[in-house]
Formats: sequence, C-alpha cells, structure tokens
Amino acid sequence: MIVDRLLERRLVILSGKGGVGKSTVGAALALLAAERGKRTLLVEIDAPLEAARYLEAPASGGKPREVRPGLFTVNLDPRSVMDEYVQRTVRVEMFARRVIESPIYERFFVTAPGLKELMVMGRVMVFEEERERWSRKPKWDFIVVDAPATGHGLSFLKVPLAASLAVPIGPVGANARRILALLRDARRTALVVVAIPEEMAVVEAAWFHDLAVDEVGIECAAMVLNAAHERRFTDAEEAQVLRLTSERAGGRLLREVDLGAALVAARRHIRRRKLTRFYETRLRRALKAPLVSLPFLFAEALGRREIRTLADRLAEA
Repeated sequence: MIVDRLLERRLVILSGKGGVGKSTVGAALALLAAERGKRTLLVEIDAPLEAARYLEAPASGGKPREVRPGLFTVNLDPRSVMDEYVQRTVRVEMFARRVIESPIYERFFVTAPGLKELMVMGRVMVFEEERERWSRKPKWDFIVVDAPATGHGLSFLKVPLAASLAVPIGPVGANARRILALLRDARRTALVVVAIPEEMAVVEAAWFHDLAVDEVGIECAAMVLNAAHERRFTDAEEAQVLRLTSERAGGRLLREVDLGAALVAARRHIRRRKLTRFYETRLRRALKAPLVSLPFLFAEALGRREIRTLADRLAEA
C-alpha cells in the first residue's frame, strides 16, 4: 500500500502549489504515523498559521512540542535557525552574541543567496540524525516536512546541490553534501507532491516533479490529489439532473428546499466531479508516481474531525 511504503521512510517532504492543502495533508499523514506507534515530528517552515491548529493544539514555535500522543510539531524560522547554528559553531556565548548582533551578519543573512534554505535543510538533517542520549536510537521515527510552495520549495531542494558544487571544501560544503545525500537516499527520504483538481495546481505539480527528479535526483514516492470532488450520484441520477435542469423544472424537492436551487447545486457537483476525474487522469499520465485522492471537505473550518477523515483515507491508500 502507498502509505505503508511512505511510513517505511524516515523523512517525507511535501510540496505543491500554494493553497493546495499541504498543511492538512501533512497533519493527516503525521497523525496516522503517530497512531501507528511512530514518534513523529511535523516540520513547518516559517508558517504564519501552524498546522497544530488543525489538531486543536497550541502553536509550537521553534521547539518541538507534543500536540498529540507521539506527535510533535515545530515551526522553523530561518533567522532563528541561523542564529542557533552560529551559537553552536562559535560556542563562546559572548562572541556568538557579538556576531549575531553585528550589522554585517544581518546583511549577510538577508543577501546571501540560498542561505536561509540551506540552514533550514541543515536543521531538518539534524532532526533526522538526532539520537536518544542513552539508547542511541533515533529520536524521531518519522519526520514530515511541509515545504514551501513549488517555486520556493524547489529552491529548498536545489540549494544543497548548488552549495555542494560551489563550496568544495569547508563545513558549509560538507554539510551541503550530507543534506544532498539524505535527499537522494530513497531508503530514508521520499517526496510527495500535492495538487488539487485545478489547472495551475496540476501544471505546477508536474513541473515540480520533473525538476525534483531530474535536477535534484530525489525520488517522488507519491502524488496526492487533494480536495477531490467524489461521485455522489449514479450515471442515471446525473442524467436525470441534467435533463430536469435543461427543462427548467420547478417546484419543491422538500417543503423547505426549492427544486431549482437543488438542481443548480447538483449540476455544479457533477461538473466538479468530472473536472476532478479529468485532472486525476492528467496527473496519472504525466507522472509515474502512485496517486492518492483525498476528498473535498465541506467544512467552514478544518479541525481534528476533518484531519481524522483525511488520515483514514490515507490509511486506505
């Protein structure tokens, strides 16, 4: 099963166009992993609204916080990650503080190309390599990274490659090569690309998949088509809806339900269902990775119940 193969890895990276629901998919996958006995960490990157809210838990900030039994979340701020790296490298607190407070350091952090991405990916690598103090077992059994949207997300994956080539010696180059090795290790790492049944989301998903595989060399283990409108009517019922709509049928379906309004809603659903099937077919033809379809959730706000629904559907995939 698709999800079973994902849970065999230690690191799963989610990416896709902005607005496709990566955070909800990540929260559902992390919840499922924790319920299967894995000590799980959901990593977000500079997220203004953290996925912990879907689990009705407080925001975690920059340190891992347990939001459900066995499930931890953390929101990495690139500047804080960089400051932490300086403190670990310099070690002497007074000198480290002088470096961090220096205007040269501030300009370097803001202007150095790819620095934020490299630092964050380095922190993810540290999470993956962390060991318990006494048993030396991995601290995290499963790590889900909710990467930025496709364009920025691709830079997160490409920066270690560029840095490893540009800096052949020294700690920066060495760390970049270690990060790249982790990303390319199909036994430990998998990429999951998320899309919704809309034109730009599907186009960007295919584009991102091809570049990630061809240029970075990271395996795409699965595609997720989120917010899919699933069949609610039989073929005969759909035909009847379309016939009654064309005939402008009037009356009431129930005492409080106007038939015309119900037919409009039903026809819209049929159109969305057909669009979902169309884009699902396009993704299957364009990408060789297995595809998981998750339902559109009719809810004003997403919470624990909705994440539970998505986790159950992932478990069936």
